[in-house]
Amino acid sequence: MPKFKLPPKLPFRSIGVAGLGLIGGSLAKAFSPFDGLKLSVFDHDPETVKEARKIRRFAQVTDDPEEFATWPLDLAYLCLPVGHNVKMIHRLGRLKVTYAVTDSGSSKRSTNEAALEEGLNFCGGHPIAGKEVAGFAHSSADLIRQCLFILTPDKRFGPRQTELLAKLKALHELLGCNIRLMSPEEHDGLYALVSHLPYLTASALAGTAMRLGGPEVLPWVGTGFKDTTRVGASPPAKWVEVVMDNAENLQKDIEALMGVLGEMRDILKNREYHRMMDLLETISAYRRKA
Repeated sequence: MPKFKLPPKLPFRSIGVAGLGLIGGSLAKAFSPFDGLKLSVFDHDPETVKEARKIRRFAQVTDDPEEFATWPLDLAYLCLPVGHNVKMIHRLGRLKVTYAVTDSGSSKRSTNEAALEEGLNFCGGHPIAGKEVAGFAHSSADLIRQCLFILTPDKRFGPRQTELLAKLKALHELLGCNIRLMSPEEHDGLYALVSHLPYLTASALAGTAMRLGGPEVLPWVGTGFKDTTRVGASPPAKWVEVVMDNAENLQKDIEALMGVLGEMRDILKNREYHRMMDLLETISAYRRKA
């Protein structure tokens, strides 16, 4: 096995990225320029593995999760869908791995609890980055560089997570990421509201147009419909796992959304022009602050 001389600030010698989709592929590409880093990758998809084998910077490439799990890593970076991340965590637990583990998932509950159950040296993470398209072909290092990055430590993991947290913070600061910390519970509550609910809302709006208007209305839509429903065009496989993992928070948020829509419906029913103006001006002012 080749040995690398580490730059002073690089906190891991060997990183394995599991899942070369949009986020995992972008992370792998962002890490690629780091001299002294052995970068290894895993993916289930044969075409993705074929493309990854063409990248000389990847020291090891496999489509076998068992092989990935047994590599001598310093950090396993799990970028699979939530359910697959949980399966990988249980696999790592069975193998009693001693290296550090993190993930990039949009919800933290299941992965965090699985890692705690398996006794792994784990701290979750979430790059706030994405597109409405998926897959390694659309991945880019620039998607990750300088993005907002959430780390989700949990005090139940004990003192060794403190050291891992510092290393993960240092690793992502090398990418120019803006690091923020919050608990897994705080993360899931916040991102249910500002990420998962918007996806479901965009999908619901597109679904309403589909049910009421059918395909014949699509040639007539403008930028308002396209922009508002853009995220609803994302491949649903990843999203279904995320929203189901965060179902408790989302049920509460959907009730709140229905409350706002119900208020709008009542205003329309009563033809209350000034009340509608007041409500929309308040919402518009709030949105402009983002």
